[in-house]
This record gives sequence, structure tokens and C-alpha cells, in this order.
Amino acid sequence: MPNPIIKLKRGSGQPVNLQGSEPAFDTLNKVLYIGTSEGVLPIGGEGVFAKKTFVNSAVEAEADLRSAADSTLTTNLAAEVTRAEAAESDLADDIAAETSARQSAISGAVSTLEAADLVLDGKISTEKGRIDAILSAADADKDSFAEIVSLINSVDLTNDNALASAISSINDDIAAEETARIAGDSSLQGNIDTVSSDLSALTTRVSAAEADIVAEESARIAAVSAEAAARASDVSGLESDIAEVQTNLDSESSTRATADTSLSNRITALEGASADSRLDAVEADVADHELRISALESTIDGGSY
Repeated sequence: MPNPIIKLKRGSGQPVNLQGSEPAFDTLNKVLYIGTSEGVLPIGGEGVFAKKTFVNSAVEAEADLRSAADSTLTTNLAAEVTRAEAAESDLADDIAAETSARQSAISGAVSTLEAADLVLDGKISTEKGRIDAILSAADADKDSFAEIVSLINSVDLTNDNALASAISSINDDIAAEETARIAGDSSLQGNIDTVSSDLSALTTRVSAAEADIVAEESARIAAVSAEAAARASDVSGLESDIAEVQTNLDSESSTRATADTSLSNRITALEGASADSRLDAVEADVADHELRISALESTIDGGSY
């Protein structure tokens, strides 16, 4: 005899309640459910195993996001390094220009001082010549010498005033140049300190950016691993539930085969009896089977939920 057709309880959407081990099929979402002590559990179908594709898509999407984030961080870091290198180049140019300007100013001051020294040397040489001349005339007559001394005193007063003025001017120039050099050195040191501070801040920012990249990569890898582990656990649980359903179906198939064998034996026994008794027995069996078939039909067809 043909195998009976077993119709599961069916409906649209997830069933609200199922008895323990009672199956049901969601025709809308193509999902097979079974009742458990914890509630209704999806065990198979397109709506369940499609999650594997979803997981793969989610993992790929997460990998794409992490790759994009890594690329963005790398781009930002490269831009920051480029900016810092440009800033360092500008600072180096400023320092070189400032150094050149200071050297030029110092060279000009030295040239000015050397020229002043030459002028002073000339004046000293002139005065030395005059003094030598005076000493050469030291043996002249007393009256002549007295007149000469008087003249020299009047002349020396003029020269001494001019020499003192020249020396005072030179000292003023030296003091002004020293003040300018001190101010220039202070400004140059300030620029150097600013450059050093900028370089230190840049180093700190680069180190922080590298740490952020490492932390972000670790977080992404951990998240992907955790998601994959959770999905693997879900798949393992579904496979276990499917195996349980298959066992129940195998048991039901074995029960049906035993019932068929028993019915066949009864028919064989009836064939060996008299026609009337066989007919009576057959009629009784038919009536009994009709009752059983009706009962089986209501039991096998799970109906709708």
C-alpha cells in the first residue's frame, strides 16, 4: 500500500505556540519550526539557512568597513606627515634666513668697526708723528720751547676732544651692535624653541595616530571573530535540531512499516478463512480501518495555525 501523506501544521508567519516536538511550516517565509520546552524554535528552511549568507555578507561588509577605515587613517596619517614635513621645511628655511640675516648684520658691524679702527689708527699715527716732532725739538731754546709747548697745548686740546668724541662714538656703536646682537640672538632662540615645540607636538600626534590605528584594527578583528563564533554556534544548534527531527521522522517511518506488516499478516490470515467469515472479517476490518483512517487523517494533517 502507498505510504500515507503526512501534512504538517501550516500557516503564514511564525506560530505562536507548539506542543513539544510538534512541527509546523511557515509557508510565507519558508521556515520549518518545532515546539520545545523553551518555546517555538526554527530548525530549517530558506528563512533560517539564508542567515549563513547574511553572516557572510555581514563579515564581508565589516571587512570592507575596516579596510576603508584603515585606508582613511593611512591617508590622514600621510597627509599629517606631509604637512609636518612642509612645516619643518618652512621652519628650516626661516631659521636659515634668520641665520643669514644675523651673519650679514654681524659682518656689517665688523666692517664698520674695522673702518673705525682704521680711522682711529690714522689719527693715532698723526698724533704720534706730532709728538715725535715735539720731542725732536726738545733741545731748542727755552723761549722757543715755551712757545712751542703753549702751541702744542692749544692744539692737543682740540685733538684730544676730537679723539674722545671718536672713541665715544665707537663705544656707542659697539654698545648698539651688542644690544642688537643680544636681541637677535634672543629672537633666534625663541624661533628655535618654537620649532622644537612644534616637532615635539607633531611626534606626539603621530604616535597617537599610530596607536589609534592599532586599536581600531584590533577592535575590528575582535568584532569579526566574535560575530563568526556566534554564527557558528547558531549553525551548530540548528544542525542538532535538524538531526533530532530526522530521527523522529525515521522512527515514525519505522512505526508505519510495522503497522503495514501487521495489516498484511491479518489480510493473509483472512484469506485462509471461509468466504463468509472472511467477508465478515473484511467488512469489520474495513469499518475499523475507516475509523482508523479518519482518526489518522485528523491526526496526520496538522491543520492551520
